Amino acid sequence: MAAERITQNPHLEALPDHAGPHYDAIRALLVNTGITDEQAVQTLNTSWTRSHEERIQAWDQQVIEDAAAQEEEQRLAQEQEDQQRAQRELELENERREVERKKPKMNDFNENAMVNDFIGPRPSAYALRRLADFEYAELWYFTQEGCADAMHQQTQNEDTFGLSKIDDVVSFRPVSALKASKNVIQDVDLTWRQMEIAKTTLIQHITKCGWPKKVITTLAEFFMNLEVHHYRQRAYGEHALLVYQARVRRNWHDHLKQDGGFNIAIINETLLQSIHREIMDKKQAESLDEVSPSREPSL
Repeated sequence: MAAERITQNPHLEALPDHAGPHYDAIRALLVNTGITDEQAVQTLNTSWTRSHEERIQAWDQQVIEDAAAQEEEQRLAQEQEDQQRAQRELELENERREVERKKPKMNDFNENAMVNDFIGPRPSAYALRRLADFEYAELWYFTQEGCADAMHQQTQNEDTFGLSKIDDVVSFRPVSALKASKNVIQDVDLTWRQMEIAKTTLIQHITKCGWPKKVITTLAEFFMNLEVHHYRQRAYGEHALLVYQARVRRNWHDHLKQDGGFNIAIINETLLQSIHREIMDKKQAESLDEVSPSREPSL
């Protein structure tokens, strides 16, 4: 069991007057044992002094233990305060690093290099974002007309932002990167020259966006195979090839999303022939409509 705590300092106690009237009864009891009154007083003094010394030792030990306990308490409090301060400093440092990481940074440049002799057309932010996400984008965005439209749209919307959600993460992006152009022309309605120009720009930008080398090579072979295809020598052959490109490239992207991609560079002659026949039938029907005499109203 823990010793009872001493509440009064024994150093402040004075030796009682054992010869006084308050101790007459105790002295009488001692005298009855065969000692004198003076001896009884001395006995009481000796007993009190011995007890007093024991109380002083206990008090001094208690003072030492209290000081040690207080010192330990202060040490623990200081240790906790140091830990909390270190944690706050770490959090502030992490916040500072995060802010620093998010700050826009300008790359270095070669002091001996100058601009290239040719500056390629720049597609819209919307088209570039589609490519960065490995998504389908209409070829029109990579034509001269599409790039000119992008410059106009960027000037109008450069300070306007909208919300974008990718992989459950919501972020602010320029509206120009989120909104398709209202002037976009579908691939089937492009001219052959527009497709030739656009495919070159498209290949350049999917390379910059880090598309797999296999995909880039295959897509380049796809366009090359269209350019050298013998259907270009036929009536409406280029039209058929344009429609084939429009349908097949979009279908290719759809299959890639479903992990069922195919080699787009291999031209499906059966599908191409079917598209060509479809166009020829349409043109023939239009010709018949043009030459058919108008019917006289019946009387």
